[in-house]
This record gives sequence, structure tokens and C-alpha cells, in this order.
Amino acid sequence: MAIVNLQRRQTEVGRIRLGAKVPTSTGKMRPSPLDRLRFTSPRRDLIERVAELYGGTVGPWEPPRGNAQWEVITDATSVPVMVPPQDPAESQWYEAWSAGGCLRRCTGEREVISGGPCVCDPEDRDCKMHTRIRVMLAQVPGIGVWRVDTGSYYAATELPGVAELLAAAGGIIPGRLLLSERTVTRNRETKKFVVPILDIDEFTPDELLSGKVPELAAERRAVAIDGRSSERAAIGAGPDLVGIVRSADSKEHLGELWKQFGAEGVELTPELKQAFKETAAGFDEVVEAEIVEEVSL
Repeated sequence: MAIVNLQRRQTEVGRIRLGAKVPTSTGKMRPSPLDRLRFTSPRRDLIERVAELYGGTVGPWEPPRGNAQWEVITDATSVPVMVPPQDPAESQWYEAWSAGGCLRRCTGEREVISGGPCVCDPEDRDCKMHTRIRVMLAQVPGIGVWRVDTGSYYAATELPGVAELLAAAGGIIPGRLLLSERTVTRNRETKKFVVPILDIDEFTPDELLSGKVPELAAERRAVAIDGRSSERAAIGAGPDLVGIVRSADSKEHLGELWKQFGAEGVELTPELKQAFKETAAGFDEVVEAEIVEEVSL
């Protein structure tokens, strides 16, 4: 039985980052945005799997705080994810950080670390906006979550709304994390940048708000699994053509099989041709010339 006032959280196994540090002309490092998804994790096996799926080279990474990790900057701008339930109120804060960690974290009215009021000037805040969403990578093993961190204003205005909609839907929702290219013009200067967004392409808004998303998702998964199982069964249940050819008990029987396969459009694979040839060679009399000539090609 769970403690009712204890917030439930999934184990975080890695982060999905939208930037990386690059060297400057002075030799120092500065943050730079990416147009592809970057993954970091203490677990090398997970990063290697991400690289297998989405490209990129695995390498070591030293985070500002904590132990050494692994990273890969992929070739992907979109990955399939599963979105677990999360509290939209916990996904976004104004924060101030130092080398020692987070100094302040506030809602714009209340500072949650000290428990006091927010100390920033609303017109000129010292704190920066931070938005975080947790997702599971649909194609990567394990049940842990990957945290998406962004300071983007546009992500801050869009992601929490999506998180709130998904929270209302309940359950774990299949979707896609992708980078959306945006263009903005200010002071006659046009800039292009990317914003992380969540796209739910399996459910309509009606279905998301129906309260039946877990049942719908389970039903669709079952249909997909049954379909794949039926396809594999159909393939497995196909006739053993080579075995049929080798079981021919006379040259007449072998000739009939040859004509039947031709009439039905059966593909004469190298293995099937070899079966005809070897079976024909086992009879005392010469099999019809057309069979021998065809299968010897």
C-alpha cells in the first residue's frame, strides 16, 4: 500500500538535451543550440542503443556536477516516446543556479526552496525559465524515464499545456518527441531555431479526453500484436516446397510438380531449383528435358 502523500516518480535513466558546449576563440566553453537530439546517461548500454537506433558516435561526457557519463549527439530530430503521467505544476519553474546547485526555484509568486515569496522583479527577473518533461523511449529497453530540459520560451508556453492534456487523459500515452523549426523576426533580423514539442498521433483530442485512453491503447496494442503474430504464423505455415519436391516418387510426379509450380507462379529460388535437379538425378530414367535445362541455369 502506497503512502498517499508521497509523490510517485519514475527512475530517471538519462536526459535529452537540446544543446552542447562548444569551445570559443579564447579557449573557454559556451553553450550552443543543436538542431538534433542529444542524449546523456550514466549507463553506456542505453546510450549505445540510442546510437544504434538514431545514429551518432558514443563518447564520454563530464557533467558540471556528479560522476562521469556517456553521450551521443544523434542524427534524429524526432523519436517515438511513451509519455507517463506527470504533474504539470511540477514541470516548470523560474530558477537561479550557481556552481553549487539551484539557489532559487519559484512559481513567479512563491519561492519553494525557502518557502518565502519570489524575490525577483517581475519586469526584470534574475531567474531563468526552465521547463522539464519526462518521457520513456519507446524503442530503448528499460522502464526508466528520460528528462527533457529546455529554457525555450516557446517550449515553456506549449509543453505544459500538452502535459496537462495528457495528465487528464491518464495512463502512459504513446507519442513522438520532435524538434520543430521556428522563425522569428525582431528589429528586422530573422532568426531560426528549434523548439521541442510532443506530438500525439495515435489519439484524437476526443479520445484523449474520453477517460478511456488506457483501454484504447491496450486494445490497439493487442490488435497490433495479434496482427504481427498472424503474419508470422502465416509465414511459418507456408508449404515446404523443397520438401515437396524431394518427396516426388517418380519422374511423372516431378514433372507434374514443375508444371504446377509454373502455373501458380511459384518463385524458383536457387534452393528450389537445386531440389528439382537433385531429385531428377535420382531417377533411373531421364526426366523431361525442360525441367533439367531450366533448373541448371
